[in-house]
Amino acid sequence: MPATFEHKKLVIDTGHFSILNVTSPFVDICLKFATISAHEFSKIAQLAASYKNDARLIEMVRIGGDASAKVPYLMDAGETPSSILATLREVAQPQMERFQDLPDPLQSTICLLLSINTVPHGCEAYAIAALLEIDRMQEEMTQMLQGLMRGRKLAQDFYNNNVKALKQLDEDWPRLRSEKSVQWHNQPLPEQPQMQYFPIFENKNRLVDVCETCVIVDTPGANILKRFTPPVLQRPLPETIPVPTTKSVDWLIRGAGKIGRHFTRALLEIIKTHLKAEQVALEVDNYDLINRHAQEALHEFMKKTP
Repeated sequence: MPATFEHKKLVIDTGHFSILNVTSPFVDICLKFATISAHEFSKIAQLAASYKNDARLIEMVRIGGDASAKVPYLMDAGETPSSILATLREVAQPQMERFQDLPDPLQSTICLLLSINTVPHGCEAYAIAALLEIDRMQEEMTQMLQGLMRGRKLAQDFYNNNVKALKQLDEDWPRLRSEKSVQWHNQPLPEQPQMQYFPIFENKNRLVDVCETCVIVDTPGANILKRFTPPVLQRPLPETIPVPTTKSVDWLIRGAGKIGRHFTRALLEIIKTHLKAEQVALEVDNYDLINRHAQEALHEFMKKTP
């Protein structure tokens, strides 16, 4: 039987929810270039919350078993895990070809960032440029996948059902929260299920990191997602499947999505907007200039945003 949502009643069990509390990847790297106070933090949080798609949708897909969060774009009747992986490799291949032409220190920085969220010692000057390059690669791949998603009914149904599940959770949350006697990290359950950003300050007035907290439910199409997810992209990776080799196409597909976390995107968008206005391109290979403008971008955003 082909995978389909047709003739099935949508079942959403909001009583079975998960609370996620994670540190935003790469935020600490961006924050080395600016001093951000508590009031200024709220401005960036508002920008992060303004993005069109609910930040929790990606988390639902990853918890559902797709570490790349890219498989849902391509699900459709007639597709298989092998055919989906082949398409994803085609989408990612141009990015890998561009990657091979980057300077070695920039390549090394991107590799460690995607593998263990760390900048190599001695490559600190390349950190912002590396994040911007990862952001560009992820954005171009996502745009291609969004184009391929058009006309794929199964993919569109999967997305719409996830949106409905989150909407139902939001409606049920006041009741669910009042009924639960459990404590979460010795604290009451979150007042709101939507993505919330909690700052971590050093010396009370210097933002050094951000934790993201949200509540999600199981994606209604989790079983169908698992049937379409190639083994190399599964979360967790099956014991029989080798870890993708660094600098391979599969490695990029699996890892690049972590740049898409909303607070990280907000910081990078501020920097990209400033670089574009100042006509500073990554291709100039002047990474000190890029870092200086990144610092100016964050200061300028704080100054101009009410």
